[in-house]
Amino acid sequence: MKALGTKQLKTKRLVLREFRKEDIQSVYENYGSDPKVNRFISFAPCANLDSTKDFIAMHLQQYETNPSFYGWAITLNDEVIGSIGLFNVEEESEQCELGYSLGSRWWGNGYTTEAATEVLSYAFEQLKCHRIYASHHIDNLASGKVLVKIGMKEEGILRDAQKNMDGTFSDLRLYAKLSTDE
Repeated sequence: MKALGTKQLKTKRLVLREFRKEDIQSVYENYGSDPKVNRFISFAPCANLDSTKDFIAMHLQQYETNPSFYGWAITLNDEVIGSIGLFNVEEESEQCELGYSLGSRWWGNGYTTEAATEVLSYAFEQLKCHRIYASHHIDNLASGKVLVKIGMKEEGILRDAQKNMDGTFSDLRLYAKLSTDE
C-alpha cells in the first residue's frame, strides 16, 4: 500500500481537499455543531469552536508530517459541508477504515455517496489498498444505504462496539469492500 497523503479529489459536484485554517467557522457551523450529525457518533470533535480549532490544527499538522494521513474537507462551491477520511491505515495488511460526516442541510442529495465513491477509487487505484471497511450506528440507516451504494458488503454486527456520548453503548453494523470486488 502506498502512502501518498491527502490529495485533492474532484467529483461532478464536489471538491475534496485538505482543510485550511480559514475553514474553522464553516466546519463548526455547517456540520460540527449540528445535533443531527452528532446523534450517531461516539464523540463530536467539532462541537464547539475551540474543539474545531483543534480538529483543523491536527489536520494541518498531519498533512505536513504523515504521508499515511487521509482527511478531506467535502466542499460544495468552495463551502465546507462535511468531512471524509481514511483512518486506521494498516499498510502491512493493506486496509483502512472509511468515515464521513455531512451537514444535515445537505442530506438526501447524494453528496456523501459521491464523495465516498471518489475516496474509494483513490484508495484502491492510487494507494493500492486491498480492503476498506466502515461501520455505522445500528440506527443510522441512511449511512448504511450509502455504504451499500458504494459497493460495500455487510459483514456483521459489532455488539456494543460504540460508547455513545451519553455513556450508553450501541451496536455497529460493519461493511467492507475488497479491491477484488466488482
